[in-house]
Amino acid sequence: MKREKGTTELRSNLQVHEPTMATEAGRSDEGSASGSLARGHADRKRRWFRILIADDHEAVRRGLRAALVAAGLQVCGEAGDGSEAIQKAVQLNPDLAILDVSMPHVGGLEAAKAILKSSPATKILIFTMHESAQIKAEAVNVGVHGMAVKSAPLSTLLATIDSMFESQGLEKRVVS
Repeated sequence: MKREKGTTELRSNLQVHEPTMATEAGRSDEGSASGSLARGHADRKRRWFRILIADDHEAVRRGLRAALVAAGLQVCGEAGDGSEAIQKAVQLNPDLAILDVSMPHVGGLEAAKAILKSSPATKILIFTMHESAQIKAEAVNVGVHGMAVKSAPLSTLLATIDSMFESQGLEKRVVS
């Protein structure tokens, strides 16, 4: 399996990208797959998968949506808590759900369990500010496919998303 710089693989289908010295220092990932994905329009390629964003902070959802769309990705919906994320996942059938761990009513890991039960084809990425071994272990037990910390550069999140789909050998349709 191809491994990105800064990736810690917890098991074959869980990708965790952590900031590397180069990205923490503000150096560009221009030559990497993540740099390529972040440039999106420069490559004239767009990813085909549909993304649901769930975070209880509206500013985070809006910022993440803007960044993903700018990178050529399609956001199909947003949710402000885990309960809404579960409902939207059933309704929208996204290819990827990006879930914050700490949300009111139903947390991200609990929402991930429900989403995977109702929509097993949906990949789950936990997007959190908490960098703990316990959360990583719980994510593995739940069956999520990837994890990224909010403090990491955007290129790290994009690399995580990219590697989640590449690791499963899914064909990516390209739209000009």
